[in-house]
Amino acid sequence: MKLAISLLLFSLITTPQGYNDKRIVVIAASKKSSDVENQIKILQKNSLELEKRRMAVFTLIDGELEPIINSSDKSEKFVRKNKASFTATSNPKIYLIGLDKNVKQTFSDFVEPQHIFEIVDSMPMRQAEMRRN
Repeated sequence: MKLAISLLLFSLITTPQGYNDKRIVVIAASKKSSDVENQIKILQKNSLELEKRRMAVFTLIDGELEPIINSSDKSEKFVRKNKASFTATSNPKIYLIGLDKNVKQTFSDFVEPQHIFEIVDSMPMRQAEMRRN
């Protein structure tokens, strides 16, 4: 009985049913500026850390969605479906989206990848992933 309950709980933790397959960072701006380029470059330099956390990065500029790092069909479909929620301004905004498909944090300025990783690593589902691995 205990084994069956443990297996059930493990399967619920390891397979987030109905959830998006990635945490997503969307960079939205009304134009591709040097700020956007710099943010993308620093994220690309940390692509292994992004991959470890199953994070995808997209830009959404002038309504055009572009996958940048670790995109998947599911994550791209999610961003396309919800792109009206990611407000474009002249300055980039960075949206950190959780596995539950909710915006966890919005940054209105350049953000160091380490800060994003700290936020993601504090999330309950990420904590469960780290305990398993």
